[in-house]
Amino acid sequence: MTITEIALLHLSPYVTIDDADLRSKLAHAKTVMQNYTGRTFYYLQQVEDPTYIYILGEWESLDRHMNDFIPSTDNLALLESLKNLLSVDWLLHINVPHADLPLPEAGTSKQKASVYSIVRHFVKDGHRELFQWRFDTEKHHLQDFVSEGKIGGGWRIDKEGGKEGGKEGDKDEWVLLTPWTSVEQHHAFAETDGFAKYGNIREHIEGAEIKHARILDI
Repeated sequence: MTITEIALLHLSPYVTIDDADLRSKLAHAKTVMQNYTGRTFYYLQQVEDPTYIYILGEWESLDRHMNDFIPSTDNLALLESLKNLLSVDWLLHINVPHADLPLPEAGTSKQKASVYSIVRHFVKDGHRELFQWRFDTEKHHLQDFVSEGKIGGGWRIDKEGGKEGGKEGDKDEWVLLTPWTSVEQHHAFAETDGFAKYGNIREHIEGAEIKHARILDI
């Protein structure tokens, strides 16, 4: 099953995304991951706190990433080269390919969105099917408001690890990516009648983490 990796990196103090050494090593890491998988990877910078960087990558399976690549000499060398520049805050995987997410076309820079929302929904125990039904029923209100392309998301498939995804890591988790013209456009959706209906999904979650990010040219 083709899956998507989402990792959150935190830049070390006094390191910025404009640091030439950092950008060179991130570019190298991206090349290594793309050559290993034959798939496209993206870096995004968080809007709320620009010291956070996301990796969005695609893998043929969870096993291929976690058991083949993570312990490989290639990956260990990448981690060693970056250890003074950043740390990994969390890592998760969702059961969706890039083709079903609002990302630029592979191998091109074509994209309409200026910014993406990345929303982690922490679903109440026993509410997974109810959440899915409610989301499928109400998602058209969000999609109809979005002007930059399709929305897309998936269920986290490595929740049993718990720790690496933060305190909510043992919960069923639905991660949704949505393309926007701006953060303000996202906020404007909250003022619509459609949002009032879409917001019914909150009956089935214990909380959500809502962040925005822009694709980096690396």
